[in-house]
Amino acid sequence: MATIPVILAPIDGSEQSMNTIAYLGRTLSSKNVTIELFHVLAETPEPFFDLGETQETAAFETVIDKWKNSRSSQIDRFMEEARQTLVFNGFASSSISATVQPRREGIARDIVNRSENGYAAVVIGRKGFGTLPDYILGSVAAKLADTIDHLPLAIVGSQPNARKAIVAFDRSRGIRRGLEKVSLFLSPKLEEILLCHIVRPLAEPHPAHQSFFNSRNEASWLDENSRKIVPAMVEAKQCLNRAGFDPQSFHTVIIKEKTSRADGLMTEIEALKAGTIIIGRRGTTSVEKFTMGRVTRKILYLAYDKAIWIV
Repeated sequence: MATIPVILAPIDGSEQSMNTIAYLGRTLSSKNVTIELFHVLAETPEPFFDLGETQETAAFETVIDKWKNSRSSQIDRFMEEARQTLVFNGFASSSISATVQPRREGIARDIVNRSENGYAAVVIGRKGFGTLPDYILGSVAAKLADTIDHLPLAIVGSQPNARKAIVAFDRSRGIRRGLEKVSLFLSPKLEEILLCHIVRPLAEPHPAHQSFFNSRNEASWLDENSRKIVPAMVEAKQCLNRAGFDPQSFHTVIIKEKTSRADGLMTEIEALKAGTIIIGRRGTTSVEKFTMGRVTRKILYLAYDKAIWIV
């Protein structure tokens, strides 16, 4: 009997954490996955880590104990509220677990270490209690984005539309393997899934404002590269069909006029009003020294109010 995939959902008790849990409840298949709520409990308030082990820290020992107990109780209450949110959205109570772990190496590093224990994916809010604007990626989410490359990672901002998804599709193996994995997590009740592929024209901006390719070169380039992606798109649609999605819910688009793939993708995201974006960690021209491709990194910052699955 196949093991049911477990989604690791790190939470910190913030409003964005609860929005992320609500997104999971509305988007994931309650029959195909289980969810582990995970919190790294700090022993002291964050500013004390700036000091290290000092006499000043020891002077606050009694107050710190009270703070820790209060924080632990708050997280327990938050865990229960998160559980009830998932149950309300159709998850069985038995399919939700909660783990509170003392801080060991650091919040981000502890989450990464936890993720290496056989989970199917990690889903985290874009930011926690910080006061920076929403378009700024929180420190923990940013560290996970640069570190977790062994399984799908979803970074959720705001309260994204859970009914529509867009796939940044190319010929890389990463996006095809990633889509196959993520399609098993998502609810087959999604209203619309758009496979979007962008073929950049040869006439990119040039400092000399010169055109080096004639219209025949351009047309041949766009047509040939549009043709090459079609078999992979057909295969992806078959994958979605096997995962239980209604064939009427997914369709494809090939964009040929955008010189920026990130810009072209954002145009389609806004037009569709998609809340979920599935994108490969690296594209077809991946460089091993870089943990993330440039298009993915741009989308991570441009689509700050969406749920971005990096696969």
